Amino acid sequence: MKKVLITGIAGFAGSHLAEYILENHKDAEIFGTILENERLDNISHIQKQLRLIPCDINDASMVSSAMEKVLPDTIFHLAAQSYIHSSWEDSGATLKTNIIGQSNFFEAVRKKLDAISPTILITCSSEEYGYVRQNETPIQETNDLRPRSPYAVSKIAQDYMGYQYWEAYKMKVIRMRAFNHTGPRRAPIFFVSSLAKKVAELERGMSTEPFKTRDLSAVRDFSDVRDIVKGYAMAVASCSPGDVYNICSGKGLVLREIVDTFIKLSKAKNMKLVRTEEGTRPTDGGVVIGDHSKFFRATGWKPNIDFLGKTIPDMLDWWRKHL
Repeated sequence: MKKVLITGIAGFAGSHLAEYILENHKDAEIFGTILENERLDNISHIQKQLRLIPCDINDASMVSSAMEKVLPDTIFHLAAQSYIHSSWEDSGATLKTNIIGQSNFFEAVRKKLDAISPTILITCSSEEYGYVRQNETPIQETNDLRPRSPYAVSKIAQDYMGYQYWEAYKMKVIRMRAFNHTGPRRAPIFFVSSLAKKVAELERGMSTEPFKTRDLSAVRDFSDVRDIVKGYAMAVASCSPGDVYNICSGKGLVLREIVDTFIKLSKAKNMKLVRTEEGTRPTDGGVVIGDHSKFFRATGWKPNIDFLGKTIPDMLDWWRKHL
């Protein structure tokens, strides 16, 4: 990785990926796309080491200009609308950003194939698998895709678009189906980060309201974002273009275990949980556990960070400092 372009570099995963590359690929020159007036808190500590480019991926001319300016040898396409609930509220915006936005980037690369031939990693999702039958766990890449949200549909489109551009133009696209991952800097609209923020608020006396939870019996495959971005970097070095890979812990956590861990770590004695059906979604419940053996065979990657013992305490400490 000599000249790297990260779309959505100021976001959650983008900022962690930029950190990882700076620490482990000293010769890399890192470019990143940001939205106009986007907050840069996540990358403020490394901003001087990055070259930032204002670029809305929905604007084909801006994307083309960014590609012309960078001419990267490696692209990590992370910019997306990634909140499932928002995709129910405005499916059109999610489909446009995730599908048309990626199409704009692919076309910008295709038009420069006489000058560059970058390795492109696209971040797909375990949500593509959707409804998983009992005999299909742990989930392999060959499993049927049964999407249950507009977000999942948009990710399938991104996934298959990557395959199509490899087949049609031999663009070196690597497709990563990431399962649940979180860590410090995660927005509080997501479950685990919302818990961490709530505990920090209770500790500081900023809130006395109980935490509302939906069904806590669901089982999900959680990883630390710092393990995930390490996997992304390993993927561009070792994975086969055009192919698809799961990246996950391979283990299931009951959501109740995560809540109980926060309760144990909390310095507040007044944390109350209230069961609510508010915000219930068709994707709630069930068991979702991935199989990352294919990715391990290709790269040797495996998750190293203990989710309950390291990720959750780190998230809570982050919110204690950033309320």
